[in-house]
Amino acid sequence: MATKFNTTKRFGIEGLQSFIPGIKFAIDTAVEHGADSFVIGMAHRGRLQTLAHVLKKPKEVIMAELQGIRPDLEMSSGFQGSGDAKYHLGTTLLRNHEGTGKQIKICMLANPSHLETVNPVVSGRVRAEQHFLGGKDEHRK
Repeated sequence: MATKFNTTKRFGIEGLQSFIPGIKFAIDTAVEHGADSFVIGMAHRGRLQTLAHVLKKPKEVIMAELQGIRPDLEMSSGFQGSGDAKYHLGTTLLRNHEGTGKQIKICMLANPSHLETVNPVVSGRVRAEQHFLGGKDEHRK
C-alpha cells in the first residue's frame, strides 16, 4: 500500500500484530459459548487488516474503495460507509463457524468521524437489532 498509495493517509497495524489472532480467538470462544452475532467498532489503526482477515472482505474490494471506486454490491458483501474517509468503511459477514457449524454474523460498523462516538454507535446498533428482532436479548450477549 505504501507503494501504490504513497500519498494516502494510512493507519497500519504496526505494534498490533497480535490483535488479529486475538479477535479471531475471542470470536471463536464466544461462539462456543453461544454467541451468534458480533458488532465491532474500532478506530483506524488495524482497521483494513481486520476487514481483510477477520471479516474476509476481499482485498480487491478494499483496494477499489481506496481508489474511490464503489465496487459491485454483490462482490462487496455488505458494503457500508459514510463516504467521508476511505478508512472509515465497514462491512458485514455471514459465515459458518468452523468448530460448531453454526452461522454467525460479524459486522464492523463504518467508523464515525469522531472516535469518541464509537461506543455509543456500537451500543445503538446492538440495541436496534435487539429491538428489531423482538427482544431476543439472550442471543445477543
